[in-house]
Amino acid sequence: MLQTAGDRALLPSERDVDLYRERGWHRSPLLIPDALFGTALLGMERHFRGERDWSLPTTSGFTDWKPGDGDGIRSAEVIALRNRQLRELVSFPLLAATAARLSGSPQIRYFADTLIFKPPEDPNAASVVGWHTDRAYWQTCTSEEMLTAWIPFHDCSEEMGPVIYVEGSHRWPGTDNMRTFRAQDLSQLKALFPERPLVKRPMTLRRGEVSFHHSRLIHGSAPNRSDVPRIALALHFQPMENRYRAHHNDHGVPWHIFIDDLARKLDDGTPDYTDPAVFPLLWPPDDSS
Repeated sequence: MLQTAGDRALLPSERDVDLYRERGWHRSPLLIPDALFGTALLGMERHFRGERDWSLPTTSGFTDWKPGDGDGIRSAEVIALRNRQLRELVSFPLLAATAARLSGSPQIRYFADTLIFKPPEDPNAASVVGWHTDRAYWQTCTSEEMLTAWIPFHDCSEEMGPVIYVEGSHRWPGTDNMRTFRAQDLSQLKALFPERPLVKRPMTLRRGEVSFHHSRLIHGSAPNRSDVPRIALALHFQPMENRYRAHHNDHGVPWHIFIDDLARKLDDGTPDYTDPAVFPLLWPPDDSS
């Protein structure tokens, strides 16, 4: 649990929660100590050199940049399940405590993560993150309150291409199929939602600040136009009630995400989204570990 009044004061207030429900995003105060970023950067460097602290039972179905993959954008998923330094950042209690307050859940479990290293703009590299919703990729989840923390590892100016939120879009219909993470044209959003007000909020955060967004919120990011890399971790949370559900796409094909291959199976053969080895409890922290 949170030990000090100072820590508890960093959590969202009731007004903050109301604004989150209205806007679909929340910006924290300075939440993460500098020392954790030093450790996380070391972990990132180790991972991109090819070092692993733990291995996964599958090596396909997810992004995992390796030496030799080129100098463009680097992306690595579920890095907290493979790297002890990034696991330390992911387990920082104030992150999951904030997610619990925003989602209204008494417990928060890890669901997944994506580490993104976006180099300075290269005209030959696809460095835009297209407008999408996380929920569109998580059709096998029962919870409507999944959420994500976006954690830059440094001060992040608009020039660096931070995450951009489309305010209030988590309440719009017609976003369930926005699986357009890799789309490079950010100008198409108006054509998709011509009647909607497009209020875009770039998260120009200081190191230590974190933005949280609802899984249905439309978001993306522009290229990094600065002269230094932009490094950030997207940490995905599941509330206590989340479970697996069968889902089929528009062609009747069963929906499948790679993380289903990592989890233990229930008696009916479906993945267990409460498996502590893959989806550890982050809030409240397990004091026995």
